Amino acid sequence: IAGSQHTIQLAYDILSKPDDPKIKAILDNTVLFLWPSINPDGQNIVVNWYRENVGTPYEVSPLHELYQKYIGHDNNRDGYMLNVVESRVVARTWRQWEPNIIYVQHQTAPFPTRIWLPPFADPIAPRVNPMMSREVNTIGMTIAQNLEQEGKPGATHMGTGFDAWYPGYIDYLPMLQNIASFWTETALYQYATPHFYTVRDIGADNLRPTSLYNSPWQGGWWRLKDAVDYMRTASMAVLDYAVKYREELMYNRYQAGRNTIAKYTANPPYAYIVPQNQRDPGTAVEMLRRLAFNGIRVSQLERDVRYENTTYARGTWVIPMDQEFGELARQVLEKQEYPDLREYPGGPPEQPYDAA
Repeated sequence: IAGSQHTIQLAYDILSKPDDPKIKAILDNTVLFLWPSINPDGQNIVVNWYRENVGTPYEVSPLHELYQKYIGHDNNRDGYMLNVVESRVVARTWRQWEPNIIYVQHQTAPFPTRIWLPPFADPIAPRVNPMMSREVNTIGMTIAQNLEQEGKPGATHMGTGFDAWYPGYIDYLPMLQNIASFWTETALYQYATPHFYTVRDIGADNLRPTSLYNSPWQGGWWRLKDAVDYMRTASMAVLDYAVKYREELMYNRYQAGRNTIAKYTANPPYAYIVPQNQRDPGTAVEMLRRLAFNGIRVSQLERDVRYENTTYARGTWVIPMDQEFGELARQVLEKQEYPDLREYPGGPPEQPYDAA
């Protein structure tokens, strides 16, 4: 709810203060694509449901239908498959403009924190270029510092919740395209209903600063406007970062791509081979289409080729790895080995964030 409200306010903040030095620097040095919502139909469904119930005993009752007709909340897990049209619109825009930063606002933060920020929890996708991971970590800490400067406590990082293992998050997959891409999670009670939290609600243990939760939120009222204000601060911090480090952001993308090309020029796997003559060639073509839509270049053999005692016929599809988004291809095509993470030695496994 707060995300779509914050985008309108953010646009107003920028356009109404063109002479403010920070705003002027943003207008002069960045190109901002501001998506009010990537699921506007779902936004209307949620808002209409809430308005029907405000002031009744059912004010915060859960939505009775999917807010994306086909996949519900999994619309933000459609990063590499691009099954729904909203995902394809977003991906096409990113391929046309090749942004240096992608930032998506989510709700809700782990209670009682007010906003969760990168660095991500473990595990992270193993094929992401480390320059991109460190860039996102730095941006997350920059947002936290800006929140502190504005007197907005309650920012946290890492934890055991929001890991980045799955490469299909629509706001994390671009990391495999050498874009600093991430999301944050801002606190929400229910819809737009305000709520007052007591110290007892929070718990004494959560009032003590920790290494990644430096300024614990002490409780009180939490309203829709509070969430919007936290998001505005976070977005402005990212825009300010983009201004100050625009050369480094562009160079890091370039260098990450170069590193991938050099890596797979000298080391295996050199390519993925997809024969046309197989049991289900239609599905193979569909897979290649999805990869191509995400910027992966696919070639075909112009003649028969023999490699390691196997002959591949003319027309066989080849995904060369010495290309700037090669790590994306490897991430989704190679066998995944999820790390054995335990709550403590010999204890139960840590629950992954996303079980979808």
